[in-house]
Amino acid sequence: MTTKSGLSIILLTFALVIGSVAIAHAPPSQPPVIGTPVISPTSPTSSNIVTVSVNVTSARSTIKNVTITYTTDNWKSTNTTIIATYNATTTTAIGRIPAFAFGGHVEYYIVAFDNAGNSNLNNNNGSYFVYDVSAASLTSVSTLTYILVAAGIAAAIGAVALMILKAPHMKSKQSKSSSTQDQNWNRGSP
Repeated sequence: MTTKSGLSIILLTFALVIGSVAIAHAPPSQPPVIGTPVISPTSPTSSNIVTVSVNVTSARSTIKNVTITYTTDNWKSTNTTIIATYNATTTTAIGRIPAFAFGGHVEYYIVAFDNAGNSNLNNNNGSYFVYDVSAASLTSVSTLTYILVAAGIAAAIGAVALMILKAPHMKSKQSKSSSTQDQNWNRGSP
């Protein structure tokens, strides 16, 4: 009987050792880590698509996908989810939010999923990430260039028009003075 109980104890000990090794090496359920997103341009106008870039990593698995969900009506009735492209080498996810009209207010959050079935949400601690759509800037180089060229063209047209208007007037004065000189010459005046 001692042999059977000794064998049972050895098998039980072996099972416990194998079970603890398996538990110690099992991947823990750690969700992906999502950094703070950065938008480009930083002050979007109504003509800008906004690029959202965010660093996403997973300690025990690879990233499956990253989504960005946004709203323009304070989550009342409309929200849209886009799937970001993920670069595993740079661990960067990039998504593009379309351009919105001047005065638009955009709120968004990010969710990341890994291949181990874990997910994580970064909603800025419930405050969401936000940006406002501003009016188009008139100080951009291309707009300023167009304004200066248009002003130059308008000034040139004005100068030509002024010269045309003055030209007949000057010609008639020259004709009068020539006529007077001709009359004086004919009379013999010096």
